[in-house]
Amino acid sequence: MQKSIIIIISLFCSACSYLPEPIGKENEIIIISSPEDKPHVERIMGNLFSQIIYTPQPESEFSIIFKDPWELGTVNKYGNILIASLDFPEDSTGDYLMKRFTKNHEKKQPLYILENLYANNQIVCGIHTLDAISMENEINNNGDWILKEFRNSVESRMTHNIYKHGTNDSLSNMMFDYFGYKLDLQPDYKIIKADSIKPFLWIGRGYPYRWITVHRSKKDNYLQKKTAWDQLSVEFTDLMPSIKISEHYKSTENYKASESKLYTMRGIYEHEESSSGGPFFVYIFETETVKEVILVSGFVNYPGHEKILLLKQLEIIANTFQKGDI
Repeated sequence: MQKSIIIIISLFCSACSYLPEPIGKENEIIIISSPEDKPHVERIMGNLFSQIIYTPQPESEFSIIFKDPWELGTVNKYGNILIASLDFPEDSTGDYLMKRFTKNHEKKQPLYILENLYANNQIVCGIHTLDAISMENEINNNGDWILKEFRNSVESRMTHNIYKHGTNDSLSNMMFDYFGYKLDLQPDYKIIKADSIKPFLWIGRGYPYRWITVHRSKKDNYLQKKTAWDQLSVEFTDLMPSIKISEHYKSTENYKASESKLYTMRGIYEHEESSSGGPFFVYIFETETVKEVILVSGFVNYPGHEKILLLKQLEIIANTFQKGDI
């Protein structure tokens, strides 16, 4: 019976010519494995997708949902799907589904990714190995690539959703007037505080609150990561007296994907006016002025709720930092 269900699902999906938009949260990954394989797959994938961000409560970068092979038809429109199968222990559902996939899509390698199979902006990752040890080895050798593919998928979907109603050109032009640089902003962002002399710009959007700030600083102030936090605290106090940087969960990380970015600072802030707070980041961008940097900061305020996707939205916007055109 289960084989028949899988055959019907596979034939139906192969015949579909119209691809809908994916469903589910952008960071949800549907993992499909047989009941026999699941204990092994659950442990291996749990280690692979174990990244945590403190907001301040710990939140997983990816939300993992396990499904049985015969449930494929109910979840095949999700944006991120991973199908995992082990030859041992043997089973009649996961093994069969994997054989159908490898045959229909001519995938002989143990690890592969298919794009836009059941929905637009979707990736389906397949991994098929002899046993749990072989799968662990495959993940150890290719884990960074798998994470990159799923992160790119999440970012692509989020970028599409962020800008589906266009951009706020007037605010971007105002930012250019202040700094000579721009961000691609959503239409509903509003000015919270602006100072053309310093210069400083604080913009945001409604509940759940997301704020972006932009200000200049001397490059020498941020060359040493150990002293950068003290300098950042001084500048935040001057520009935003209601924002206090917490001593907890501070981190700095290099950012190799952009030659113009020194590094990223992450932490937790407290907002005195609302008696709340949340996570924030600071991207430090080098400019054409050798001795100057521009800091683009993002803050999320959404007490009692998940914040990781809201934070990711702000990071996508921050990464649109670009030299403005006159």
